[in-house]
Amino acid sequence: MKIGAVGFGNRIAHVYHELIKINKDADLIAFVDPLPIGKAYAEKNNFFPSKEYSTLIEMLTNEKLDLLMIGSPNHLHLEHIKIGLKAGVKIFAEKPIVIDESQSFELAKLLGEYGKDQVLVGLVLRYSQHARSVRDLMEKNVLGDIISIEASEHIMPWHGGFFMRNWRRKEKFSGGFMLEKCCHDIDFYNMIVGCRPTRVASFGGRNSFVPQNKPKENLEEFSKYNLYGWEAKDKVFDSDADIVDHQVAIIEYQNGATLAFHTNMRVPDEFRRFAVIGTNGMVEGDFVRGFLKAHDQKNNVILDEDYGAAFGMVKGHYGADNLMLKDINHHLTNSEKTNLPVGVKDCIEAGLIAMKIDESRKTGKIIDLGDSWEQLDLNLKV
Repeated sequence: MKIGAVGFGNRIAHVYHELIKINKDADLIAFVDPLPIGKAYAEKNNFFPSKEYSTLIEMLTNEKLDLLMIGSPNHLHLEHIKIGLKAGVKIFAEKPIVIDESQSFELAKLLGEYGKDQVLVGLVLRYSQHARSVRDLMEKNVLGDIISIEASEHIMPWHGGFFMRNWRRKEKFSGGFMLEKCCHDIDFYNMIVGCRPTRVASFGGRNSFVPQNKPKENLEEFSKYNLYGWEAKDKVFDSDADIVDHQVAIIEYQNGATLAFHTNMRVPDEFRRFAVIGTNGMVEGDFVRGFLKAHDQKNNVILDEDYGAAFGMVKGHYGADNLMLKDINHHLTNSEKTNLPVGVKDCIEAGLIAMKIDESRKTGKIIDLGDSWEQLDLNLKV
């Protein structure tokens, strides 16, 4: 399997490293990136592509690839996907797949022309053991109809400091924090509810990573992640970032289910947990701390698992990276194609929801998503 990468950062380097553990024939032969910060990771793990190209078009003209990995900054994804589709190459694109509504509809039109199966996406939470177990509970009707969900994604101060210094700090590059960081979560809850949202509302801002809340000691905690590469800056609390550092959102779905979601990027003991309540039972879990527990209506324990804490036993998105690459490798290398748990259409939908959540935060209005879904479906049918 010959692979090329556009945007050779730490994420794509890690994804490829997970893949070669599974498929020894996977060969990253070329890349495009003016500042390949994944190089250090690659050299540490004894791999590095031998060929470097100046542009994606040049690489695709000179190399016959089986897979193009897209790990460029988010605002460049659509351009790179478009080039890859026109070249007829299979694509794996990191999330979020695009950064705004117009890009979402343009990508949908491209998928209508070239086919949704041409693009695979890196939404890892649906590949996690938590997601597999929750799907199993749903198939057995343990939860019944989903009524409401309470959920969160919180990250440690060093991770928040990374966002304030990395290119992701600018909405024009990342699409915003809700889109960049929480689209995984939005997609996971879309899977559970099983339908699209109708309305969203949100509040939030940047109130923690500001000069007046800069700590007097232990500043290294906020910048211990070695940061270099494209658009990287050193400042944390007086950064030029325009993203939020905390946000809450509420979502109403087409079937009447509701979701309350909370994110914060300066949490000393981080967690990423959820409680899903249905007519037959409930399931609660935490991706970071590892547990998953389900009860029926009589409070009998149906499931009680510990999949390992994120910073203890299990690495790489709680083990989901490895599970994702196993599924994708099987999908790509077997004649009988298996269905993946998440697709590019799911990624566009999760992204649109994040965008509308931010629209609500900025405008102070409840946002209806009806027009967005209508426009998306029209473009997908082209």
